[in-house]
Amino acid sequence: MLKNKLFVLSLITVCVIITASIFVKLRAPQSEKDKPSFFPELSEQIESVNHISIQGYGESINLSRSNNIWGIDEFDSYPALPDKIKSTVLGIADLKINAEKTALPRLYHRLGVEGPEVEDTTSLLLNLKDTTKNALAEVIIGKPRRSSASQSTPGLYVRRPNEELSYLVNGIVDISAIKTDWIERTLFDIPAEAIQSVRIDHPDGDTFTLLKKEKGQEQFELQNLPYGKKLASELIIKRFGSILENMQINGARSQEKLEAQGSTIKLQAVTFEGIITNITTFLHDDIPYASFEFRYDDGLLMAEEEGEAKAEDVKAFIRNLNARTLNWWFEIPEFKYDVMKKRSNIVMRDRNPSFLEENEE
Repeated sequence: MLKNKLFVLSLITVCVIITASIFVKLRAPQSEKDKPSFFPELSEQIESVNHISIQGYGESINLSRSNNIWGIDEFDSYPALPDKIKSTVLGIADLKINAEKTALPRLYHRLGVEGPEVEDTTSLLLNLKDTTKNALAEVIIGKPRRSSASQSTPGLYVRRPNEELSYLVNGIVDISAIKTDWIERTLFDIPAEAIQSVRIDHPDGDTFTLLKKEKGQEQFELQNLPYGKKLASELIIKRFGSILENMQINGARSQEKLEAQGSTIKLQAVTFEGIITNITTFLHDDIPYASFEFRYDDGLLMAEEEGEAKAEDVKAFIRNLNARTLNWWFEIPEFKYDVMKKRSNIVMRDRNPSFLEENEE
């Protein structure tokens, strides 16, 4: 009798252990490998992606690939950041379904999957297309996952635009509908202390040149300063040295598609190392644009920096600049254009009558 009771207890214990083991396995989280892909076919179609469009509320961008180079359509195919393109496509292909979420449109805003047409939404509609613009993947990107307990596994909420059901997916998709987020905004950076002279020519003949006689000189002088005139405030003059400093662009247009319009202003900035920068600037639809062309003048290389190795470094720097800037109009910041458009009556002013009287005596 006792043996039977022990046998029954042992059998019950074994059943409990087996049941618990099965329950634990059922409750255990799936590995990333086991989770289904949100776009199962996209991993085999990555090389077919030739167009990317991203639409947000009030902002949108379209990118296309030509000759294996990605460019921004709205900027006449100006080159986009290749690493950002790559991470976007791979990020979409790597999305794994973690869990199904709401299918109720009234709750979409909580996850950020309502769609870009909703006012002030953070939703982004992403489309990946092939060469013939057939859709390979369409998804509304919502908010990052809200659970703090899952911080080790990045995730976000998404929804296919033609479906009501939303999802929590594992993965990272760092995208934006703002065009400048997809380009290298710093075009070049030539520090103010490197500038030897700046010449500005307006189309009506108004022209002036600011220069420094030697490296290290703090203030510019005005070449051929007229009698009875003096330079304007130090603050105004100092800005001319920063024309090429930290040149940030807000967009670009091809010179083949956009011609200089209205009154164009010509500038020439020369550095102590012999870099000559020719600039043409104008307004188009109230947006300032400028072109930049660089060349080298051996005669301007300062004596203490002479040497074939130094000259070759400067020439290589110029080649790199021209490779990035030739045949493009760049949308430049307004404060840069405000300096470039200044006229001679701004950089100089009349001297006091007392000064003139003293020098006439």
